[in-house]
Amino acid sequence: MALIAEYEEYLQEFRAEVVDGLSVELAGRGATLRELTFSEDEDGVWAESVLDLPDRREAWVRRRLVVPSLGPDKDAWLAGVVYASAVGEELDLNR
Repeated sequence: MALIAEYEEYLQEFRAEVVDGLSVELAGRGATLRELTFSEDEDGVWAESVLDLPDRREAWVRRRLVVPSLGPDKDAWLAGVVYASAVGEELDLNR
């Protein structure tokens, strides 16, 4: 939890960007972001998004490293945009 606490402000900005970035994308699909959580291990801080999709019984989960163990490698807003875009692209691929 040391990295999550250390980068709390960064992760809050990241979360806001992801929620904003996904809101239109998900609404157009009838999907919702159930939760966006953070965990950490020796590699750094990971973001995990759980989405409810209308055509799936189980939640759709994606997990990505967002803060490497040595610290962020991009601004929080940019990391959020990249994450939201990647989730959107994966949704397109899984249609």
